[in-house]
Amino acid sequence: MNKDWVVIENGMTDWTIVVGEQASPSEIYAGAELQAYLREMTGVTVPITNDEGPVTAHEIVVGFNLHLADLAASMDFGRLGSEGFVIRTAGSRLVIAGGAQRGTLYGVYTFLENVLGCRWFSSKVSRIPKRSRISFGPIDIEQVPVLEYREPFFFCAFDGDWAVRNKSNGNFPELEARHGGKTEYTSLFVHTFDHFIPVEEHFDAHPEYFSEVDGERISEKTQLCLTNPDVLELMIDRVKDYLGQHPETRILSVSQNDWYNPCQCVSCRAVDDREGSYSGTLIHFVNKVAEAIELDYPQVAIDTLAYQYTRKPPKFVRPRQNVIVRLCSIECCFAHPLETCQELASFKSKAESGVSFAQDLIEWGKVCDRVYIWDYVTNFSNYVMPFPNIRVLQPNIQFFIRNNVKGIFEQGSYEKGGGGEFAELRAYVLSKLLWDPETDVDAAINEFLTGYYGMAAVPLRQYIDLLHDKVEREHIHTGIYDPPTSEYLSEDLIMQADALFDRAERLADDQEILHRVHVARLPIRYVKLSAMPQEVPNRQELIDRFFADVQAEGITALWEGRSLEKSRQMMEEGAVFVHA
Repeated sequence: MNKDWVVIENGMTDWTIVVGEQASPSEIYAGAELQAYLREMTGVTVPITNDEGPVTAHEIVVGFNLHLADLAASMDFGRLGSEGFVIRTAGSRLVIAGGAQRGTLYGVYTFLENVLGCRWFSSKVSRIPKRSRISFGPIDIEQVPVLEYREPFFFCAFDGDWAVRNKSNGNFPELEARHGGKTEYTSLFVHTFDHFIPVEEHFDAHPEYFSEVDGERISEKTQLCLTNPDVLELMIDRVKDYLGQHPETRILSVSQNDWYNPCQCVSCRAVDDREGSYSGTLIHFVNKVAEAIELDYPQVAIDTLAYQYTRKPPKFVRPRQNVIVRLCSIECCFAHPLETCQELASFKSKAESGVSFAQDLIEWGKVCDRVYIWDYVTNFSNYVMPFPNIRVLQPNIQFFIRNNVKGIFEQGSYEKGGGGEFAELRAYVLSKLLWDPETDVDAAINEFLTGYYGMAAVPLRQYIDLLHDKVEREHIHTGIYDPPTSEYLSEDLIMQADALFDRAERLADDQEILHRVHVARLPIRYVKLSAMPQEVPNRQELIDRFFADVQAEGITALWEGRSLEKSRQMMEEGAVFVHA
């Protein structure tokens, strides 16, 4: 007969939390977090002790410490790595232990979440159940993440506490030592050619360092000449200088600038022609940089891009074991799963992008030990616009993982103040999927909506389904630079959406929930204003009200890299919001 162990009942406890005297910062924090949440749930403080005292009958052992000595043989901590963990009852004790970097801390949050019902929907909204009794039966949970790098890149996901509670370990959240740190890129995240070898510093004296296009070396929107030995030597020197100044770096990006114009000189063209892709010169170059730093910096990987003109893998050269190739899905349709949708819905033509993204991923997965993904989960020309991609998040992540992907960056509305459509929902669902690709997404969506929007959850779920049903049923393709006049945002859909938001507002539990519903409705207001004829009498008043609400919410951009003032001017002038 299974026994329940009672930790807290009627305001009392005879249990302790045991944290090792030699515990890591995140293990110490794990014990403190467990104590704090148990107190928040029950009002009772479970004392924390170290592992130097005797083992007692009723204790929660946090981390691999001396109180696990009698259990160590039954637990294979080697396979847990730095982030995996076990949660296991052992006699009348509970063990939550794993990798010292983050595993034990993740185990504590999983216990609070899976066993006790806590949820952290956003940095401001959580669900911490109130209880008079904390008990549990036999537990045997083991989790090891399939991905080493997990980053939902939204402004609302930068809070370090939210990130660690949802097991996000990316470069941009404010993750500190107590959180177990992060996947450390430091400040050089991507598009670094010009940082290491600036055009302004070198072009006048050495135009041969830069791209030859149509027979001329160019200084505007240029790349590097990757077969030039002096460029390689200079890059190696600059990379070593950077690593010497930033010893915390674990991944360093050596990657193309954010435009086209690869070098077409005779030497570069010969390599790329032989390799069948511009990625040929890139991988040859990056491999030599990675080889040059390997002995002095064995813990560092060199990261580069398979992006736009370098997206297709080379035929012969293979990335070294300390090279990460980050494949970017920028050209794709995001209304349908990437594995099956061959449409390229962005601003670049199919001819420019070459073979399908799916095939490129499959091929990179065969030749590269560490493939990362740069995926896109918002509309960058219109952050605050309906973007029906929630149903493809899981199949896309599962497709990535089946093809040897080890890390995923999901780029959302990241600018200060956020403001992307359902950004908090997307960040929450993505964090669950990046940790466990088999997550029940429908359950996660419904749980979030109920926790975040209360009684208004049902019409908001109906709105989400309405939007996604439209693009699926009519097989409409969407890209990350679509305008608010896009085909799927038809007049009848907007009318139905308005009716659902009217109902959501009537159902709002209180003023705070009503405010959240108003924010969720901004995308529909944005679409209506963008399509509104200029002769409508109260159009300017509606625009003024919309931007007042946007600013009151702290949103600083509706378009990547563009000020609110410019977006307002464009709307007032009736300009079509499309990517230029």
